[in-house]
Amino acid sequence: MGKTFILLLLTIIIVGCRNKPDADQSTVGSTLTITKNDPNAIHTALEILDRPAFRDTMPPAKQISLEDYRIIKEKYQNNNENWQPGFALTYRTKEGDAWRGYWLALVSFDDSSVWIAELTQYKSKGWDWIDRYHLDRCSEVDKDFNIAQISKERSRVVGSVKYGMSVTEVIQLKGKHFKVNHHAESGSADLVYDDVKVSVRQWWPGNNTGRVVGVELTTNHTREYMKSIPYEDEK
Repeated sequence: MGKTFILLLLTIIIVGCRNKPDADQSTVGSTLTITKNDPNAIHTALEILDRPAFRDTMPPAKQISLEDYRIIKEKYQNNNENWQPGFALTYRTKEGDAWRGYWLALVSFDDSSVWIAELTQYKSKGWDWIDRYHLDRCSEVDKDFNIAQISKERSRVVGSVKYGMSVTEVIQLKGKHFKVNHHAESGSADLVYDDVKVSVRQWWPGNNTGRVVGVELTTNHTREYMKSIPYEDEK
């Protein structure tokens, strides 16, 4: 599974958990300054394509308390002796001649709230949503999903590119000498430069749209995989 996820957010650990209504997540912004109750300040954590099910089938979030969350989490911990804080809590069960995987994953967050979801996958096929939840941030939830580390990693600049930049900014900065690796989800692709691989969403060639959701150094494996694909400025 993909492991790269890069994130920019104020690293605020809120000790007290408070209940508040679910926010509208129909627009996921890349705003760098977080303003309380601003829907554009919601940052998506589930960006890697092999982790989420398609977003158009994502269920509405149920408001839950910290105690509700602990009950859900206990199921994952009890079924996985190797559980440790990270992007998701996981376990798997034998089903027929294969294994079914379960994820309790961080979907998105802002300065005071988190949205998490249960997902399942069978025989290494696409992920399906089970349920989605909304609760307020606190030190326990932040630790379980490693939000401070995600925040630190997403603030990094790699090859002059960082999370939240627009695709237009990237191309203006680094030029059009890149190869495109399209994904199944419409508008999702990797812009593969010689030095960095830039993962983008809401982008189609020729359109001044899209945002950066991940950036990493280009590996020799990626160069080999993309060697037969022409650069955009050489087509």
